[in-house]
Amino acid sequence: MSTQLNLKEIERKAFRSTYQDGLLDIRISSVVGSMALLMFIVVRDELPWLYLVLAFLGICAGHLVFWAGKKFVTLPRIGQVKFGEIRRKRNKTLALILAVVVLIQVGIVLLTAGAWAIPAWGDKLQELFPDRSATDLLVAAVGALFVGPSMMAIAYFIDFPRGYYIALVMSLGVFLMIWFWQPLIQVGAAFLILIPGLVLFVRFLRQYPLIPAG
Repeated sequence: MSTQLNLKEIERKAFRSTYQDGLLDIRISSVVGSMALLMFIVVRDELPWLYLVLAFLGICAGHLVFWAGKKFVTLPRIGQVKFGEIRRKRNKTLALILAVVVLIQVGIVLLTAGAWAIPAWGDKLQELFPDRSATDLLVAAVGALFVGPSMMAIAYFIDFPRGYYIALVMSLGVFLMIWFWQPLIQVGAAFLILIPGLVLFVRFLRQYPLIPAG
């Protein structure tokens, strides 16, 4: 039994080692930053297509950095590990959990919208937040609920501890961005995710220098 537990712990550590290069953090930060660019489409009436193109390019750039970093930086230094059936089952479970989370989120949206339609509830919110409308709170809360639980589920099932920090930053960033109607808040959230990723990437390069061939 102890041997089996040790093997599981070794497998878990080996799997987590795939995140020590910080590339996943950098990839997620590009998505979070692109969300802010999409918000500019709503905030500003000028050149909406430009922000849409920039958001698309930002996401593509994040994916490209992740792919190129894994292929040309991480793989030559620590190699590649193929994990067994248990890890693949966790990925399938993750897909199922995310589907359920989406359904729950849709239910929350419908229930919240129904409650918001009740005048008494809207009046109560207006008393609590005189400078904000019930719609602002509804949209901000729903936005945070869409990104937070999903990221937490991903962090749990792929053994990505920093994912919980990222989930918190993303949730607060989305909520505050919508609540204050300020896309720059989400840009700040992207930097809070990007900076630790860059630090980990630099540390990874120093810890695993590339050995010259021959």
